Amino acid sequence: MSHIPTHKDLSTLAIAPHLKIDTIDDLQRLGEILSRSGFFEDCKQAAQAVVKILAGAELGFPAFSSMCRIFIIKGKPAIGANLMAAAVKRSSRYDYRVVELSDRVCKITFFDAGREIGVSEFSAADAQKAGTQNMGKFARNMLFARAMSNGCRWFVPDIFLGAAVYTPEELGATVDEDGNVIEVSPSPPLTGLPSNQKEIYRSWRSPSDALLWARECLPHLTVEEIQAQFETLDAPPGRKAPAWIAKVNELKQVYMTSGKHSPAQPSA
Repeated sequence: MSHIPTHKDLSTLAIAPHLKIDTIDDLQRLGEILSRSGFFEDCKQAAQAVVKILAGAELGFPAFSSMCRIFIIKGKPAIGANLMAAAVKRSSRYDYRVVELSDRVCKITFFDAGREIGVSEFSAADAQKAGTQNMGKFARNMLFARAMSNGCRWFVPDIFLGAAVYTPEELGATVDEDGNVIEVSPSPPLTGLPSNQKEIYRSWRSPSDALLWARECLPHLTVEEIQAQFETLDAPPGRKAPAWIAKVNELKQVYMTSGKHSPAQPSA
């Protein structure tokens, strides 16, 4: 008769809860294994896997979780909403509770040592203004992801060491219902600005000036939403200002085509 393994027997097959990486060579070998596995479409080379693992390690995530739920988009780390939620839940200090979740709105209450510290709410109307994708297919998933990322930035930033955490969709990637990256959108074009806008940025002295101008152009967006768009900007040195103008024009066009009235372009 063949031996049927007991629970005790199977426990010897368990993998250690913490994978020990002592040297750069250990990290390089792990990156090679993960990239060669073919399971991670965004990691064709070991160096890409290593970067994801390092980004996750700084935020307190183990290697495999980092490979599955951290994405490097235009040089910035994006984190899956479920991984953000797990980080809040595992904290000895913070917690959250979803108080409402539908196709129209998601409300998440955040707690500090059991005391309510704020509510992060993201609605279908917010999603339309922000250009959130997949609302027609996975509305609840997308609303939860945005409410969670906003809440983490607003109420529990120290969990992520003060880093501004964003979901892949917020950084312009095309994602599926689980927030996994399908495709990264290209950077906005740097050419083709209207002639009356080519000199606007010459009066800017700091990023604050650029954000203030965008706020006048996009009154339907919140300051936080405009800031998030600015932080995702991907352009070479010397081209960031015109790229920002192009991005604002793009966001304004999305608003206009939604059927709502758009304000006139402010003067420089």
